[in-house]
Amino acid sequence: MKTLNIAISPCPNDVFIFSALILNRVRIPGFQLQFNYYDIETLNERACSGEFELLKISYANFSRCQNDYDLLPSGGALGRGVGPLLLTGGNDWHPENEIMVPGQYTTANFLLDFWAQKPLRKKFVTFNTLYDLLKEDKNAQGVVIHEKRFTYKADGLRLIQDLGSHWEEQTGCPIPLGCVIAKKGLDVSILNNAIKESLTWAYEHKEEAFSLCKRYASDLTPAVIQAHIDLYVNDFSLDLGSAGEAAVALFFQRVQDKATLAVQQ
Repeated sequence: MKTLNIAISPCPNDVFIFSALILNRVRIPGFQLQFNYYDIETLNERACSGEFELLKISYANFSRCQNDYDLLPSGGALGRGVGPLLLTGGNDWHPENEIMVPGQYTTANFLLDFWAQKPLRKKFVTFNTLYDLLKEDKNAQGVVIHEKRFTYKADGLRLIQDLGSHWEEQTGCPIPLGCVIAKKGLDVSILNNAIKESLTWAYEHKEEAFSLCKRYASDLTPAVIQAHIDLYVNDFSLDLGSAGEAAVALFFQRVQDKATLAVQQ
């Protein structure tokens, strides 16, 4: 039996979607599954190494590994009201100052540039560390993702811009955040169906799936874990459908436009 190396984040939405596969409630014939857990930027960086057969990455990173991987229509994060937030620890926005970003190849970084439309001083920091620095330094500015959108007000941080809302206003499309990719040569249909079965199982066995999410997100309260799942796991996670495919196609075009402009400059 072959080993299928899978890499996802330990965030509640990923664990919830893959819960049945993690717990062996759903199996992929002919494969023994080996799960690995990393933050999103580590996943983006290691996607180019080819060491994993199936993994979750940022949509903004897909162009870097599309020669070796196929995009799956299930298992991703795409929706409305789910985008990254640009926050400050103080009261004012200072565009000339350094901005912390949770990874160079994240969708968050792309959406920051899509909003700013000008060069910015950036420092790339893992998302948990970034959030702690925002809380500690009143002069800090940074882009937060994941469950941090639920806690920033209570932690005394101020919203400068909802970057996802800006994308929606400008394009009319939902926000493509993260996608699942599979190494070329694998049966995409079988893998995609397994992910759909896993998510269906999670909805039907919410208590067991939620318990698994708590195991991997022990620093989060149950209410935040549930809010995270409710926001980032939706119909698009089960299947992109025509609306999701259109949003992804537009997003990829904007990413390509940005890359082309950078080369020309």
